[in-house]
Amino acid sequence: MQKSWKQTLQLTAIATSLIWTGNAQASSADQWEKLKADTRAACLSESGFKQAKVLEGPIIFSNRVLYRIGGIWPQKHMKGKSGKVYCLHPYPDGKAEIVE
Repeated sequence: MQKSWKQTLQLTAIATSLIWTGNAQASSADQWEKLKADTRAACLSESGFKQAKVLEGPIIFSNRVLYRIGGIWPQKHMKGKSGKVYCLHPYPDGKAEIVE
């Protein structure tokens, strides 16, 4: 019996969600919260902003976490203007990288 493209798509979606579920269960909730807290703190610090705050995120990839950070530019010539940057943090080891 030949499967239709809809059946193939449904089976692919089910298999993908089972794989994701299996990977998500491999780490405890505490480990995920620690990862989020550690990468969040590193990104806020690395942004260099005054009054830095997370605007979006975390978006968790296979080995990186992405945040959108906002705050006040610290440079005098910026005259207190607000700004936004993206922070990509590799984990478990790595240094946060800021992109404007």
